[in-house]
Amino acid sequence: MDDELDYSKLKYVLYARKSTDDPQRQVRSIGDQIFECKQLAARLGLNVIKVLEETKSAKKPNKRPIFRQMLNDLKKGIYDGILAWNPDRLARNMKEGGEIIDMIDEEEIKDLKFVTHHFTKDANGKMLLGMSFVLSKQYSDDLSQKVTRGVRRNFAEGKSAIPKHGYIRTKEGYYKPDGKNFELICTAWELRSKGESLGDITKFMNDNGYSRIIKRTGRKVDMDTKILTGIFHDPFYYGILVQAEQTVDLRPIYTFQTATTEEIYNQVQELSVRRLKPFN
Repeated sequence: MDDELDYSKLKYVLYARKSTDDPQRQVRSIGDQIFECKQLAARLGLNVIKVLEETKSAKKPNKRPIFRQMLNDLKKGIYDGILAWNPDRLARNMKEGGEIIDMIDEEEIKDLKFVTHHFTKDANGKMLLGMSFVLSKQYSDDLSQKVTRGVRRNFAEGKSAIPKHGYIRTKEGYYKPDGKNFELICTAWELRSKGESLGDITKFMNDNGYSRIIKRTGRKVDMDTKILTGIFHDPFYYGILVQAEQTVDLRPIYTFQTATTEEIYNQVQELSVRRLKPFN
């Protein structure tokens, strides 16, 4: 069937995808994918009329607007075939993988070309394409299970990726005091247990230089009453880390330095429940 096609007369769309579900796999960047696909197109004399770039994950169906529009355009005859670096760029779930194979059967996709995979439109070619989609799904599922197991194991060891005011995390994932910020958090707990208002405590902390830098954005964050309210309801500050409805006591696991005591934490919660001033 392939021999009957004149590939030089087909209109190809180049589809490149790089998403956050690939951090541990050596997947080419979008730029590299496009470069290698264009090299293949030049060697084979393919007519590439459009280049599409997407950064959404292919793990779950119907999450990629550019991919969905591409399939719709193929059904309309705007494109005849797809050029991609590898089949896993097109699908890592069986719904969209099956949809692609169905579109091949219906002649809505006349050809597929890949840098790392040779596709033919015969039964064996479609079987191998389907196997590629299955293996891509298996890789994603296996990676997800490994990440979940790793998170659970780290949590049991008192490690977490959740940032906490007054603390920094070591490269191993443990919490340690963040210098002056930690001292101000400790003082804030004492002031709150004595009935000081959120506004007064916030002003005290900011006047004394409290600030935290968000690593991802580099943005400086000062203290405010909303952040402070969350801190005063978080048992982490006396040593109990809560994550995904699970708890772990950090105190016996490693030399975790608490910002307050369990007694003061309970005092603050009682004040909040009774709505004494300044909780109104």
